[in-house]
Amino acid sequence: MGEVEGLGEGMRIRIETTADEGQGALSDLYKWLRLDADVRRQATMEMVPCGKPGVTMGTVEVIDMFLSQGFSALNLAMSYAAWRAARPAAPPITITVTDTGEPLTVDDASQETIRRIVEALQAESAADQAERQVEAGDEAGTSP
Repeated sequence: MGEVEGLGEGMRIRIETTADEGQGALSDLYKWLRLDADVRRQATMEMVPCGKPGVTMGTVEVIDMFLSQGFSALNLAMSYAAWRAARPAAPPITITVTDTGEPLTVDDASQETIRRIVEALQAESAADQAERQVEAGDEAGTSP
């Protein structure tokens, strides 16, 4: 995983909706996340075109986020849950860790959903840390 200026190592995730009417909800979630101080402190994000046409043949966008190595999966999950609680009729949202491509589709603000988001992000974070330790061990064993 690469570095983003000011954030160091971390993970990239993609947030999207498969519902044709979901672009307004996704844009709203993007604005909500940008207003959350904890998320803003630990992530960079932008709306980017995803390449598949929408209902009106316009560009469909997704939220592309880079979470710093020290991110709190619970902060992101809680921010999502607060947004979802305020918008219970919003369409399902899919969160994908870009490196693994493992999608997680969520459609409510339940404790189970929060747990699933946290577990998915923590699992990827743990895998990244293990990979960095192996790489560091390989570099330490190499002589100049």
